[in-house]
Amino acid sequence: MRGGTAFGGMPTTAEYEVDALFKDLVDQFSQARLPMPVVVLHAEEADTGLDQAVADLVTAVQEAQEGGGLPHRLVAGPAGGDPHRNAIGILDGLSKGAWAKRGPSWYRHYAFPRSRLVAAIEGAAQHVLTTPDAGADRTLDDQVEAVLTRLRDLHWRPQQGTARSDWAQTLSPLLNSGTLIGAFVLAGLTTLLTQAHWEVVAGVVPASFLLLMVTGWVRRNTAPLSWLGQASHWFATTTFLAASGRQAAAWSIWRPRRSWDVTQARAREVAGEIIKAQLAGTPSEERDRSQQFHLQLRTLALLEDLRSAHRAWAPDLRGRKRRIPPVVFMPKAGTVNGGLKVLSAISDVRSRRSEQDPLLVLAGVAQADVPAWLEAESPGPEPVHPAGPRRGGPYENWVSNLRVRQAPSRGRALAWTLPVRLTRLQLNAGNTTGLTAVAVRRTAWFLWSRWTLLAVLVLAACAGLLRSEQLSHQYCEGRLLGSNHDAVWRVDQGGTRECIGLATGGVSFATGHDIRLNGLKPGQGGDDQAGAALSLGTLETDIRQENDRVAALPDVRYITIVYAGSFTTATGQESRALNSLKELAGVHLAQLRNNAGDPLKIKILVANGGQDLYFQTEMVDRIVGAASRDRSIVGVVGLGRDATDSDQAVGLLQQAGLAVVDTENSSTTLAQRHVNYFGLSATDQEEAAALRKIVDGLPQPAARLAAVLTRRPNNDHDQYSSEQAKYGAAMLRGAGFQLAGGGPLEYGLTDSGDPDYQDALRKACLPDLSVIYLAGRSDDVNQLMKLLSSEPGCGQKLTVLTGDDLTKAQFGTGRTTIAPQATLYYIALTVPAVTASPDLAATAASELRITPAPNTNPYEDDVFSDGALALAYDATAALHEGASRAGTSQHGSLAAVLAGLRAVDLTNRATGTIDFRETQPLTTGTEPGHGINIIRVKPGPAGKPPQIDLVCHRAAGDTRDLQGCRP
Repeated sequence: MRGGTAFGGMPTTAEYEVDALFKDLVDQFSQARLPMPVVVLHAEEADTGLDQAVADLVTAVQEAQEGGGLPHRLVAGPAGGDPHRNAIGILDGLSKGAWAKRGPSWYRHYAFPRSRLVAAIEGAAQHVLTTPDAGADRTLDDQVEAVLTRLRDLHWRPQQGTARSDWAQTLSPLLNSGTLIGAFVLAGLTTLLTQAHWEVVAGVVPASFLLLMVTGWVRRNTAPLSWLGQASHWFATTTFLAASGRQAAAWSIWRPRRSWDVTQARAREVAGEIIKAQLAGTPSEERDRSQQFHLQLRTLALLEDLRSAHRAWAPDLRGRKRRIPPVVFMPKAGTVNGGLKVLSAISDVRSRRSEQDPLLVLAGVAQADVPAWLEAESPGPEPVHPAGPRRGGPYENWVSNLRVRQAPSRGRALAWTLPVRLTRLQLNAGNTTGLTAVAVRRTAWFLWSRWTLLAVLVLAACAGLLRSEQLSHQYCEGRLLGSNHDAVWRVDQGGTRECIGLATGGVSFATGHDIRLNGLKPGQGGDDQAGAALSLGTLETDIRQENDRVAALPDVRYITIVYAGSFTTATGQESRALNSLKELAGVHLAQLRNNAGDPLKIKILVANGGQDLYFQTEMVDRIVGAASRDRSIVGVVGLGRDATDSDQAVGLLQQAGLAVVDTENSSTTLAQRHVNYFGLSATDQEEAAALRKIVDGLPQPAARLAAVLTRRPNNDHDQYSSEQAKYGAAMLRGAGFQLAGGGPLEYGLTDSGDPDYQDALRKACLPDLSVIYLAGRSDDVNQLMKLLSSEPGCGQKLTVLTGDDLTKAQFGTGRTTIAPQATLYYIALTVPAVTASPDLAATAASELRITPAPNTNPYEDDVFSDGALALAYDATAALHEGASRAGTSQHGSLAAVLAGLRAVDLTNRATGTIDFRETQPLTTGTEPGHGINIIRVKPGPAGKPPQIDLVCHRAAGDTRDLQGCRP
């Protein structure tokens, strides 16, 4: 290596030293964000050739960065002119235009809002000073006010040269397909014009252009430096201005008027200083002070803009993407061209401020300017990579001394300057070192950008919409945040979507199908639509209101009872939910009657198991989950359908400690298997035993032949038919009958749900047939009676027996018919017309507006006649009584409810006496005291409805055998 000077035994050149120092400084910033100095290169000897070599060296380092990604600017000040104006011009140039070539280290172009604000004040001041009426007779205050007027006219923007028209500025980015916004706009317009109706186009296009005009006007005529802008915030709060001004910092996001007043007051003072710095009549000492103030303010604005551009925790994380410092190269920083003034201002501002900015400056200074600017004894060039530790390098020495060299007592005016003195030998060594661009690498933070953020937001919005849509299909009250898990959507075997679970929150089972009871008599108020009062939606609303009223009572004690029924059905099959609707009405009536005077109040929760309780277990899971959160839930009323999963459902409730007071479920085994089960209905075994009394009273033909017709299992979870067939067949055999086909004859259901008896009746309709036991649902009766009227082998007199599901039949309205040769006997669980006390009818009339025709028994109305409402009414009262005896409330004591239920003895109820004292847990025999009634239906005279008679009955609580049951 020729011409070098040995440091530590290693020959070096100026090019090597400066290049190594420059890259070391960049590394220090990239790795630790250490302070960046103003590096000043100068020759050791006074020689114009050496000064030019220093300038060439700065230029060589700058040219090496052209192919890289280092953000930098090359400054070449003018050779003549006013040094102050030249310095301001250098600073103004640094805040305009792009910094070199964008490389991988770049996030976006640097923005300089603070510099633009100061430039706007400068431009307005220059305009006032150069206008023809700026005579000597105008005072400084007048000129300052003229500057503010000019600023308002320009909307506090720097004055531009030639500008495009307002329309061009508005439409150009929108109609330029090369921009993202323009591409979206053009695509939207194309789609609109090609696919939308002309009325839509005629409305959308003018509205869009009107919106563009309004937004464009607002953008052009509103100051970008408003009180919310970065520049205004900085301008109103910087202590640089507060130290010399008379207006205290008072910026506040909640005080826009006051914040803007502070900005204008400070602008007025800055404008005065700029004008004094340029007026010829200003005293030299004052003009020098004003120029120094102007130059330092301009420098501060530039440094603050760069510091903001590298702020690590900005919303766009810009500082984590810009890992290298911006660099300013000044090959010739002189006194005349303003370069030295800029370097001095940078050092002065940094010494005055506590903030650290990222700007790195590499400047070359002529040796003749050094004595007046740098210390007399500046450090010489030291090797950047010495043999010993790094702490001995020029940067390490400078940064370690920085904290004390800024102190005024040290006499060091340019503490932020790192001078590098180069010898003749180093400068004359030539370009022996290959200069390369600083290696700039992208970081993972580049994944975070405005477009990435936009993409993330779009994806998050799409994911949110998809998730919300998914949740809305999963939960009846599904939303992105806070879905209600108490009610879920399920699809039954027929493809019907049903809401299953508890009606908590905003869930309503009346949505979609608001089940109504038809045929109600108008109320006394004269409302012809009184029947609409007894609808699912109305009941749910009334129950919620009563629940809310109870919760608002002071020092209230209450329990919560869940009614579990079937409220959703396929379209056209709403009648299957009528029994549950009647039972819910009974539960609500019991709630109202109890809450009117009892200190232990009742709240009601409505649960839905779907059509025919197909999703009974799913519903019970939701009830158990709610009970684990709500200590006031004491038990369940309902579950009135005997299904294959009834045993599992009651078992789950038993595990949760919840009592079940069943209404119409006639299962024989539930009470035998579960200690928490209390049934108000006669079991299938008891019903068959009661019908034996009818069979024994029939005439005794020589050949005693009977047929048992039962539904074929078809995955509908129904167990009622199989249970009825089991006990009905056993009863007939015990009565001495032979069964056609040797046992129960199964019939299927068509796709529409109608029974198909063809095969079963072909085997059953024999000449000796006298009794048919229909182990099916009430929906199957009409088709059976129709076929009995036409089937050749069934024309003889027949006795048809069936269970309690026939209470749903509507013989009185003619919707259910009977064959001419048949007499039908069915079981009714209760007959309110002979058992119910007047309080049920009175409560229903006042609360539900159910008022039958005058001078008639209210319980002969269709709402009461099947006993469903009465059973639910009594079941609710019984569960409340058990909870009351156990001392239960919303505060707990759930475990004692089962014991309290076994002490229940309620007399004069709607179904008779509710007495659970003799109910034995897990008994193998039948439970005593179930109400049971046998109803006979005969064909009526021609054109008349069938004749319906009560053959015999036994009220609930009566343990005696049925009497007087003669066919």
